[in-house]
Amino acid sequence: MSCADPKLWPLAGLRVRAGNIELRPPTDEDLPALAALVPVEAGHDPSLPISGVTTPAEVAAQAVLRHIWRSRAELAPTQWRICLAAYVDGVLVGQQDLMADDFPRRRIVETSSWLGAEHRRQGHGKAMRALALHLAFVGFGATAVESQSAEGNDAALGVTRSLGYSPCGDTYEVHDGAVTHMLWSRLTRERWALHKQGYGLAQVECEGVDAGRRLIGLPPVEPSPVNNGQRPAKGVQPAPA
Repeated sequence: MSCADPKLWPLAGLRVRAGNIELRPPTDEDLPALAALVPVEAGHDPSLPISGVTTPAEVAAQAVLRHIWRSRAELAPTQWRICLAAYVDGVLVGQQDLMADDFPRRRIVETSSWLGAEHRRQGHGKAMRALALHLAFVGFGATAVESQSAEGNDAALGVTRSLGYSPCGDTYEVHDGAVTHMLWSRLTRERWALHKQGYGLAQVECEGVDAGRRLIGLPPVEPSPVNNGQRPAKGVQPAPA
Protein backbone atom coordinates (compact mmCIF):
# COMPACT_ATOMS: atom_id res chain seq x y z
CA MET A 1 0.00 0.00 0.00
CA SER A 2 1.03 3.62 -0.45
CA CYS A 3 -0.09 7.00 0.88
CA ALA A 4 -2.55 7.01 -2.03
CA ASP A 5 -4.49 4.18 -0.33
CA PRO A 6 -7.29 5.48 1.96
CA LYS A 7 -7.01 2.28 4.03
CA LEU A 8 -3.48 3.32 5.00
CA TRP A 9 -3.88 7.12 4.97
CA PRO A 10 -7.49 8.27 5.51
CA LEU A 11 -6.92 11.67 3.87
CA ALA A 12 -5.98 9.99 0.58
CA GLY A 13 -9.64 9.78 -0.42
CA LEU A 14 -10.45 13.44 0.26
CA ARG A 15 -11.67 15.35 -2.79
CA VAL A 16 -13.26 18.81 -3.10
CA ARG A 17 -14.28 19.85 -6.60
CA ALA A 18 -16.44 22.32 -8.47
CA GLY A 19 -16.63 22.33 -12.24
CA ASN A 20 -13.11 21.98 -13.65
CA ILE A 21 -11.18 22.64 -10.40
CA GLU A 22 -10.31 20.04 -7.78
CA LEU A 23 -8.41 19.96 -4.50
CA ARG A 24 -6.95 16.68 -3.24
CA PRO A 25 -4.07 15.63 -0.98
CA PRO A 26 -0.93 15.05 -3.06
CA THR A 27 0.53 11.55 -3.16
CA ASP A 28 4.27 10.88 -3.26
CA GLU A 29 3.89 10.46 -7.01
CA ASP A 30 2.60 14.07 -7.21
CA LEU A 31 5.52 15.59 -5.29
CA PRO A 32 8.02 15.99 -8.16
CA ALA A 33 5.47 18.05 -10.10
CA LEU A 34 4.78 20.22 -7.03
CA ALA A 35 8.51 20.71 -6.47
CA ALA A 36 8.94 21.78 -10.09
CA LEU A 37 6.00 24.21 -9.93
CA VAL A 38 6.47 25.99 -6.58
CA PRO A 39 7.73 29.58 -7.02
CA VAL A 40 10.75 30.69 -5.02
CA GLU A 41 8.74 33.54 -3.47
CA ALA A 42 6.19 31.12 -1.97
CA GLY A 43 8.23 31.08 1.23
CA HIS A 44 8.45 28.25 3.74
CA ASP A 45 8.41 27.53 7.44
CA PRO A 46 11.79 28.70 8.77
CA SER A 47 11.79 25.79 11.23
CA LEU A 48 12.00 23.29 8.37
CA PRO A 49 15.46 21.70 8.21
CA ILE A 50 16.65 22.43 4.65
CA SER A 51 20.14 21.19 3.79
CA GLY A 52 22.22 20.06 0.85
CA VAL A 53 20.83 22.65 -1.59
CA THR A 54 21.91 26.20 -2.34
CA THR A 55 19.90 27.96 -5.06
CA PRO A 56 16.51 29.58 -4.25
CA ALA A 57 14.74 27.20 -6.63
CA GLU A 58 16.33 24.15 -4.96
CA VAL A 59 15.45 25.44 -1.50
CA ALA A 60 11.83 26.05 -2.54
CA ALA A 61 11.54 22.60 -4.11
CA GLN A 62 12.92 20.82 -1.04
CA ALA A 63 10.84 22.98 1.28
CA VAL A 64 7.54 22.05 -0.38
CA LEU A 65 8.38 18.33 -0.10
CA ARG A 66 9.38 18.55 3.58
CA HIS A 67 6.38 20.75 4.30
CA ILE A 68 4.01 18.05 3.01
CA TRP A 69 5.85 15.20 4.72
CA ARG A 70 5.78 17.12 8.02
CA SER A 71 2.06 17.85 7.68
CA ARG A 72 1.35 14.12 7.36
CA ALA A 73 3.62 13.06 10.22
CA GLU A 74 2.47 15.68 12.73
CA LEU A 75 -1.27 15.71 12.01
CA ALA A 76 -3.28 15.36 15.24
CA PRO A 77 -6.60 16.73 16.59
CA THR A 78 -4.67 19.23 18.73
CA GLN A 79 -2.83 20.67 15.72
CA TRP A 80 -3.10 19.87 12.04
CA ARG A 81 -2.31 21.06 8.57
CA ILE A 82 -3.95 19.53 5.49
CA CYS A 83 -2.07 20.13 2.24
CA LEU A 84 -4.14 19.96 -0.94
CA ALA A 85 -2.85 20.02 -4.50
CA ALA A 86 -5.01 22.14 -6.83
CA TYR A 87 -5.84 20.97 -10.33
CA VAL A 88 -7.67 22.80 -13.13
CA ASP A 89 -8.79 20.59 -16.03
CA GLY A 90 -6.42 17.97 -14.64
CA VAL A 91 -3.41 20.32 -14.71
CA LEU A 92 -1.56 21.01 -11.45
CA VAL A 93 -1.71 24.77 -10.73
CA GLY A 94 -0.73 25.15 -7.06
CA GLN A 95 -1.31 24.17 -3.45
CA GLN A 96 -4.02 25.11 -0.96
CA ASP A 97 -3.57 24.37 2.75
CA LEU A 98 -5.88 24.41 5.76
CA MET A 99 -4.52 24.40 9.31
CA ALA A 100 -5.84 24.63 12.85
CA ASP A 101 -4.87 24.48 16.52
CA ASP A 102 -7.19 22.72 18.98
CA PHE A 103 -9.88 22.65 16.30
CA PRO A 104 -12.42 20.42 18.11
CA ARG A 105 -12.84 23.24 20.66
CA ARG A 106 -11.84 26.45 18.83
CA ARG A 107 -13.39 25.67 15.40
CA ILE A 108 -11.15 28.20 13.64
CA VAL A 109 -9.23 27.32 10.47
CA GLU A 110 -6.42 29.26 8.81
CA THR A 111 -5.65 28.96 5.10
CA SER A 112 -2.58 29.53 2.96
CA SER A 113 -1.85 28.88 -0.70
CA TRP A 114 0.47 29.40 -3.64
CA LEU A 115 0.10 29.27 -7.42
CA GLY A 116 2.65 28.41 -10.08
CA ALA A 117 3.76 31.57 -11.89
CA GLU A 118 2.16 30.56 -15.19
CA HIS A 119 -1.23 29.97 -13.56
CA ARG A 120 -1.74 33.36 -11.92
CA ARG A 121 -4.27 36.06 -12.83
CA GLN A 122 -6.75 33.48 -14.13
CA GLY A 123 -9.08 33.31 -11.13
CA HIS A 124 -7.59 30.07 -9.81
CA GLY A 125 -6.50 31.56 -6.49
CA LYS A 126 -10.03 32.66 -5.65
CA ALA A 127 -11.53 29.33 -6.74
CA MET A 128 -9.00 27.35 -4.68
CA ARG A 129 -9.75 29.40 -1.57
CA ALA A 130 -13.50 29.14 -2.15
CA LEU A 131 -13.24 25.34 -2.24
CA ALA A 132 -11.14 25.41 0.94
CA LEU A 133 -13.84 27.53 2.62
CA HIS A 134 -16.49 24.98 1.65
CA LEU A 135 -14.40 22.18 3.15
CA ALA A 136 -13.79 24.17 6.34
CA PHE A 137 -17.37 25.30 6.91
CA VAL A 138 -19.41 22.42 5.47
CA GLY A 139 -16.98 19.52 5.76
CA PHE A 140 -15.38 20.31 9.12
CA GLY A 141 -17.94 22.61 10.76
CA ALA A 142 -15.67 25.62 11.28
CA THR A 143 -17.12 28.78 12.82
CA ALA A 144 -14.52 31.08 11.21
CA VAL A 145 -11.66 30.99 8.71
CA GLU A 146 -8.69 33.33 8.96
CA SER A 147 -6.06 34.42 6.47
CA GLN A 148 -2.91 36.51 6.66
CA SER A 149 -1.15 38.28 3.79
CA ALA A 150 1.84 40.56 3.64
CA GLU A 151 1.08 44.25 3.18
CA GLY A 152 1.55 44.94 -0.52
CA ASN A 153 0.52 41.45 -1.66
CA ASP A 154 -2.39 42.90 -3.62
CA ALA A 155 -3.29 39.63 -5.35
CA ALA A 156 -3.81 37.70 -2.10
CA LEU A 157 -5.52 40.62 -0.38
CA GLY A 158 -7.81 41.05 -3.38
CA VAL A 159 -8.90 37.42 -3.16
CA THR A 160 -9.52 37.82 0.56
CA ARG A 161 -11.71 40.90 0.07
CA SER A 162 -13.62 39.33 -2.82
CA LEU A 163 -14.62 36.37 -0.63
CA GLY A 164 -16.13 38.57 2.08
CA TYR A 165 -13.47 38.51 4.80
CA SER A 166 -13.26 41.37 7.31
CA PRO A 167 -9.96 42.84 8.62
CA CYS A 168 -9.21 41.53 12.14
CA GLY A 169 -5.75 42.78 13.04
CA ASP A 170 -2.11 42.81 12.04
CA THR A 171 1.28 41.51 13.16
CA TYR A 172 4.92 42.13 12.36
CA GLU A 173 6.92 39.01 11.51
CA VAL A 174 10.50 38.34 10.50
CA HIS A 175 10.94 36.61 7.13
CA ASP A 176 14.44 36.00 5.77
CA GLY A 177 15.83 38.58 8.13
CA ALA A 178 13.36 41.32 7.18
CA VAL A 179 10.38 42.54 9.18
CA THR A 180 7.13 42.07 7.27
CA HIS A 181 3.79 43.72 8.09
CA MET A 182 1.15 40.97 7.98
CA LEU A 183 -2.54 41.82 7.63
CA TRP A 184 -5.06 39.40 9.15
CA SER A 185 -8.64 38.88 7.96
CA ARG A 186 -11.49 36.70 9.21
CA LEU A 187 -14.54 35.20 7.54
CA THR A 188 -17.28 33.93 9.86
CA ARG A 189 -19.69 31.18 8.94
CA GLU A 190 -22.52 33.75 8.84
CA ARG A 191 -20.69 36.08 6.41
CA TRP A 192 -19.66 33.11 4.29
CA ALA A 193 -23.31 32.05 3.99
CA LEU A 194 -24.15 35.53 2.70
CA HIS A 195 -21.27 35.75 0.21
CA LYS A 196 -20.80 32.20 -1.13
CA GLN A 197 -23.39 32.55 -3.90
CA GLY A 198 -21.23 35.26 -5.42
CA TYR A 199 -18.09 33.14 -5.60
CA GLY A 200 -18.81 32.00 -9.15
CA LEU A 201 -18.29 28.30 -8.39
CA ALA A 202 -20.17 25.43 -9.92
CA GLN A 203 -21.87 23.07 -7.47
CA VAL A 204 -19.29 21.89 -4.92
CA GLU A 205 -18.86 18.15 -4.41
CA CYS A 206 -16.87 16.50 -1.60
CA GLU A 207 -15.63 12.96 -1.10
CA GLY A 208 -13.84 11.31 1.79
CA VAL A 209 -14.74 14.00 4.34
CA ASP A 210 -15.77 11.63 7.14
CA ALA A 211 -12.41 9.85 7.06
CA GLY A 212 -10.71 13.23 7.31
CA ARG A 213 -12.97 14.28 10.18
CA ARG A 214 -12.07 11.17 12.17
CA LEU A 215 -8.39 11.88 11.65
CA ILE A 216 -8.73 15.37 13.17
CA GLY A 217 -10.87 14.24 16.09
CA LEU A 218 -14.37 14.97 14.79
CA PRO A 219 -17.38 12.63 14.58
CA PRO A 220 -18.86 11.69 11.17
CA VAL A 221 -21.20 14.20 9.56
CA GLU A 222 -24.85 13.63 10.46
CA PRO A 223 -27.45 14.10 7.69
CA SER A 224 -28.95 17.59 7.85
CA PRO A 225 -32.55 17.64 9.13
CA VAL A 226 -35.18 18.87 6.69
CA ASN A 227 -38.89 19.63 6.83
CA ASN A 228 -38.75 21.19 10.32
CA GLY A 229 -36.64 18.38 11.69
CA GLN A 230 -38.53 15.52 10.05
CA ARG A 231 -36.75 13.08 7.77
CA PRO A 232 -37.91 13.22 4.13
CA ALA A 233 -40.36 10.59 3.02
CA LYS A 234 -38.83 7.46 1.53
CA GLY A 235 -37.70 8.09 -2.02
CA VAL A 236 -37.76 11.88 -1.58
CA GLN A 237 -34.36 13.59 -1.79
CA PRO A 238 -33.77 16.81 0.17
CA ALA A 239 -32.90 19.91 -1.82
CA PRO A 240 -29.17 20.65 -2.02
CA ALA A 241 -27.86 23.24 0.44
